[in-house]
Amino acid sequence: MLEIYRSADASPIPSRIDTIQSGCWVRMIHPTEDEIAYVCTTLSIPREDIITLLDDEESPRIEHDDGRTLIIVDTPYVDTDDTDPNVSHPAKTTGTTSYTTVPAGFIVMQDTIITVSLRTNPVLQTFIDGKVKNFSTVKKTRFLLQFLYRNARLFVQHLRQIDNLTSTIEHTLYKSTRNEELIEMLRISKSLVYITNALKANEAVLEKLYRFPTPSVRMYEEDEDLLEDTIIENRQALEMAQTYSSTLGHIMDTCASMINNNVNSIMKLFTVVTILLTIPTMIASFLGMNVIIPGYLSENPFAFHLLIVGSLSISATLLWLLFRRKII
Repeated sequence: MLEIYRSADASPIPSRIDTIQSGCWVRMIHPTEDEIAYVCTTLSIPREDIITLLDDEESPRIEHDDGRTLIIVDTPYVDTDDTDPNVSHPAKTTGTTSYTTVPAGFIVMQDTIITVSLRTNPVLQTFIDGKVKNFSTVKKTRFLLQFLYRNARLFVQHLRQIDNLTSTIEHTLYKSTRNEELIEMLRISKSLVYITNALKANEAVLEKLYRFPTPSVRMYEEDEDLLEDTIIENRQALEMAQTYSSTLGHIMDTCASMINNNVNSIMKLFTVVTILLTIPTMIASFLGMNVIIPGYLSENPFAFHLLIVGSLSISATLLWLLFRRKII
């Protein structure tokens, strides 16, 4: 899909146009070969630049070549069953929702900015919906920095959702003897690993952008302040991800031990019940054999009741001894 936008003078919502013009934003989402050819021919850029940005495994980085700057960053993504099965994904699961990351690419030129991605980016959608103040497609550097800042904020938002989900599963684990909750915890742990690695890579991109600005990405004083805020926000998200990942590891170890204890308690209960029922069973089995029964039992009209009371008394005494020795 190929969309071209250009900001009007007074409207916060960019207008969609049909052709590439000076000061426009070219948005490419899983573009076709014809769309790639049109953009490359019109803007005189190599086809390889766009193909590189469409690689789902591409690492965040900055490259400058021939008057244009190529920037790749990782963005948070919620992977559900609606994901295209033909697109590879590091955290693809079945029947669940996974938090992971996907790359988002920018090509910043002298009078045009291009965004390339395989999926619809929720951060870029906020610009189209007019939810970003002081947004203008003409101000390419400001647009890029506003995206990076909101991208870091979205990481923080997803991390808080992961923390809430972890707390919910943790309470379930305390009384669970199943593996489903542990598997869910493992899935969240993998999501945190992807997010942590993405934030570290994004931090390197932000630091390079701050220390070595390229000619295509010119910054004014207010742009530098926004970039500093973005670096701080990204660092906060990274610290949150590392903290949650460490905490989750301890929770998983503790809950695994608790599940083992719960299973041991159940097995201990079954063992005690088996022992207590064995005594009456043995007595009934012995007296039920073809043997001579003592006269005081064979002639006593209450013999059956005496055997039942005696068996239960022995079982009750054994149960008392188990409690006294704190075996159960």
